[in-house]
Amino acid sequence: MYIGLTGYMGSGKGTLAKMLVDRGFKFISLSEIVRTQATARGLEHTRENLQTIGNEMRAQNGAGVLGMRVREEVLKGPTAHWIIDGIRNPSEAGELKKLDHFYLIGVTACKEILIKRLLERGRASESNATEGEIMDKIAKEQGAGEPETGQQISKCLDVVDYSIINEGTFVDLERKLNHFLGLLSGTERPSFDEIFMEISYAWAKRATCLRRKVGAVIAKDKQQLTAGYNGAPRGLPHCAELGGCLREKLGIPSGQRHELCRGTHAEQNAITQAAKFGISIEGGTLYCNTYPCVICAKMIINAGITKVVFDSNYDDALSKELLSSQKVLEVVRYEGRKFRAS
Repeated sequence: MYIGLTGYMGSGKGTLAKMLVDRGFKFISLSEIVRTQATARGLEHTRENLQTIGNEMRAQNGAGVLGMRVREEVLKGPTAHWIIDGIRNPSEAGELKKLDHFYLIGVTACKEILIKRLLERGRASESNATEGEIMDKIAKEQGAGEPETGQQISKCLDVVDYSIINEGTFVDLERKLNHFLGLLSGTERPSFDEIFMEISYAWAKRATCLRRKVGAVIAKDKQQLTAGYNGAPRGLPHCAELGGCLREKLGIPSGQRHELCRGTHAEQNAITQAAKFGISIEGGTLYCNTYPCVICAKMIINAGITKVVFDSNYDDALSKELLSSQKVLEVVRYEGRKFRAS
């Protein structure tokens, strides 16, 4: 078995790697290849130097070169379980996914916690940095200002097989790791969050939107109530039948001018299905593979739904402002086994 780790500095990848080493996994990091190159050049092993060298190696030899070299390295010796750290570009993940039984774990935490950990952990380059400087480093890891061959951790997190939000205790992190390993071995069942999010992704496969495939499920007391996906209203032709996406033709950015769209969002369809069939969704939880837009957010609140579990981000500033300022609805990021809409 091969387990890869990706995530931002301060997210806890090192702690997770140690847990796996304690379980008998052998450790290797893509950074080891970069450090070897830095030593050969006579350069200090600072984060900035290593980032620069890693970017140069990817630019010269292909974005997946570090993943390819680590893949070749772990295949040299006898069969073993490996933990592979330092995956920072999706092409590296792609190279490693060529290994049989490879699973990529994404480890995340909110920016406030990342900054706090980095200021406290004692590394000179971080403990002496300002919050603004650390945020700039995190943004660079995310991919801000980076070429496609550079660090693109946000894109790596889009292709993980399992997601862990590490904002709690060591015991919490170990429990989440044990759940992941239990899913692989068949000794644990999926959580209800994993079941309902998987169903939302299944419904997303029915979506007719040309931009984004979204599915939503409303559940209560561990039972599914309604579901929906995004596409044209009932009885109307789909956008593909009318020659393409209206929003694309008008050049409307994602997350803006929602009224200029022929489609009904997945969350809206799940709510209107409840009205159609007389199903009470008050007190329910809405699972959606995308963060809700502002129109959906207002409908969700007024429908009496008390929790939203979302997977991928959606760039709607007004929705985020509205949802962050209210207290009747809990909004949480999904973690667990990951799924794809197509």
